[in-house]
Amino acid sequence: MIPFFRKIRKKLADNNKPLKYMRYAIGEIVLVVIGILIALQVNNWNENRINSQREKVILNSLKSELVINLQELKTDFERTYIYHQATLKVYDIIIKQPNEIDSFYKDFFNCVQFTYFFPKTSTYETLKSGNLELISSDGLKEIITDVYETGFKRIMNKVDTRRNAGRLLFPYYQRNFKTKFIEGADHPNNLESKPKVGVPNNYSRLLNDPEFETLVVEAIIGRANILRDYERTIDNVEICLDKINKYLETEKE
Repeated sequence: MIPFFRKIRKKLADNNKPLKYMRYAIGEIVLVVIGILIALQVNNWNENRINSQREKVILNSLKSELVINLQELKTDFERTYIYHQATLKVYDIIIKQPNEIDSFYKDFFNCVQFTYFFPKTSTYETLKSGNLELISSDGLKEIITDVYETGFKRIMNKVDTRRNAGRLLFPYYQRNFKTKFIEGADHPNNLESKPKVGVPNNYSRLLNDPEFETLVVEAIIGRANILRDYERTIDNVEICLDKINKYLETEKE
């Protein structure tokens, strides 16, 4: 393209001999500047294209990671909800002190169980270590960071707190209950998956033990709190996934 412009510029310069060399020199400068600008434009376009491709790759990888984390969040939420309901039933037993029946034993066992949330974060860590600027949408960057840095970490910290509380509750359980497999449960090839119950050593003494009541109340408060965090984080992850999907669809257009 530059040789073409050069021929036109030389022809124009030749028509006016006194200004021939001045026009020629100015034309050379203009052509060099145009060439540089075109080269820069092509380079910027190519760099933007590469960054856009990298952005799509990492967002798709992050989406897959979030889908896995969302499934674990929902599973842990359901299990925590079951444990919370069992703890509420145990507290009701403490307050009303009904006669001992076998159906209570499953709730006694479940009231001391805890979930453990271990999110996958490898893609996010890659993104955070120098690649976060690849995402051109500030709103998308903000919600991704909030999910990982606030939502996931808040649950992990509270799960750790509940685990510490469990270190108090479970020793009490070990001293005052016997864990048994449910007879007749259909898990002959996998004993670990067989349903279990907690049978109190002394039912009457258990219901009148202020230590047990205190531990149960603490478990109720803690689980109600973490269930709210699970719900909030699940909502945020779903919103984040929806925004990523919409953003990727927009980039295709």
